[in-house]
Amino acid sequence: MKRFLGAAALVLGATLAESGTAMAGTSAGCGVLDQLGDRVEGAVSPSACTFITRQTEFGAMRSDTPEEREARVRSYGRIFAADGTLAESGSAPPVRGRTNIEGNLRTLLGAFPTFRFTPVKIVVSGETVFYEAANEAVIRGELVRYPAVYRVVLKDGEVTQGRRYHDRTEWFRPIERDDLRELFAGVADDCPRKGPAFTGPGLTAPVTDPACHAAYLGRLAGAMTDVRLKPDQAAAGPRTRFQEYRGTVRAKGRTIDFGMIVGTGPGLVRYYFDTLPLNYDDAETAALFTELLTGAARPAR
Repeated sequence: MKRFLGAAALVLGATLAESGTAMAGTSAGCGVLDQLGDRVEGAVSPSACTFITRQTEFGAMRSDTPEEREARVRSYGRIFAADGTLAESGSAPPVRGRTNIEGNLRTLLGAFPTFRFTPVKIVVSGETVFYEAANEAVIRGELVRYPAVYRVVLKDGEVTQGRRYHDRTEWFRPIERDDLRELFAGVADDCPRKGPAFTGPGLTAPVTDPACHAAYLGRLAGAMTDVRLKPDQAAAGPRTRFQEYRGTVRAKGRTIDFGMIVGTGPGLVRYYFDTLPLNYDDAETAALFTELLTGAARPAR
């Protein structure tokens, strides 16, 4: 745990130091930039413009009827290269190929067709784009809101490698209710001191108390062992920086692929990762998804 906390401190310090160093501006000739304004940072190439346009259009689409859902699935497929991949930030293996990616979305929209998102911050670095979004969906009659970052690598405007960084645990809040396992429960209950603000999975608002920040990272460290995360993709604009970390950790008795994104901006550090594989083992996760996607009750624990 001490080793992880030490690494986290170094990561955080380096990220804060670098957060304002890149001063790239957005590019002309991309119509969606007029809509998004200063939510976009970095030099937007034609390839990045194509992705940002398609991703933003997809996020706003409706999928209430079977016909709308299928149109939306096809719209999503257009974002990816024929042999592109899509992975979650947690333990799920990558989905490979446009056809399988479309099938993955078709299944999810069948469970919550009201899913949509709006862009919050987009940072471009060459063919790498970090697309931060505010997601929402009605699940079991309850509106669930959760943040996400979609990290993609592009070629000719198509995603060759996509990763979703969000906390899938939020999907199960209307199902598990009081039984939901929450890694950071109570960590922000008593945080009166002022300091650099941070937020992340399990928090409903930014927290400024340095002691609570340390406690938050301590909870994360305590949920995993044999942490082997290395820096992966990064992008920085004049105000915002995103740094991805990717590798493996050991949690709930097994070694899993895992990743997280640290985002820094004026006065705020943001963490994006999935607590689901840290709280539930593979069999428990499969049972949760069975209930989510089919409505079938899970076996009694």
